[in-house]
Amino acid sequence: MLERAPRGGNMQAFRSHLATELMLNAFALIAVIILFRLVLVLLNVSNRVWIGSVVYALTDPVVDALSLIPGAERTLLGGLTLADLTLASVLILFPLGIVATAGLTRR
Repeated sequence: MLERAPRGGNMQAFRSHLATELMLNAFALIAVIILFRLVLVLLNVSNRVWIGSVVYALTDPVVDALSLIPGAERTLLGGLTLADLTLASVLILFPLGIVATAGLTRR
């Protein structure tokens, strides 16, 4: 939860804290949508159901771009293709990249 800005004028720290929280919330929203897609594909939910059409409409552009990778149309687990699993791997690799580079200093 956001705290009030200190009266001493440390506004830069407050803005940094706010930006971090907004980015974490955006990542959480994207992660939920990707996980919904994985569940819907595994359960063979079509895009004729309203939740399927919403989730597929949001994630299809990214999956279509990943489908250009050779072998991406190969089905690996249930109805999940390599493109779907590549998209899911971003959920793990993106936070790992942030943690791995957090201690590095800029020159």
